[in-house]
Amino acid sequence: MSDVTERAKSAANDAAHSAAADKAKGHGNEVIGKIKEKVGSALGDHELVAKGHLQNAEGKKDRLKGEIKESIEDVKDKVKAGVEVVKEKIDELRHK
Repeated sequence: MSDVTERAKSAANDAAHSAAADKAKGHGNEVIGKIKEKVGSALGDHELVAKGHLQNAEGKKDRLKGEIKESIEDVKDKVKAGVEVVKEKIDELRHK
């Protein structure tokens, strides 16, 4: 395999892991944020409630970022598969 192909595969792998990491980090922050909100609300601590809202929002942002990265990777895989099919068809036509 060429160096470019290896780098492309490595970048795709990194992006896939990055997507999973973003989603996990986001989910964790959403859960912790919600807990802070509930505890702050129960204690009447408006600052803790606000911090919980902020952490929850940050978590949603990270989770959605991971989902977007994952979707982009899925689209890239489908496009690549489509290109391969087209190449195969062109090769078939050339050999006829």
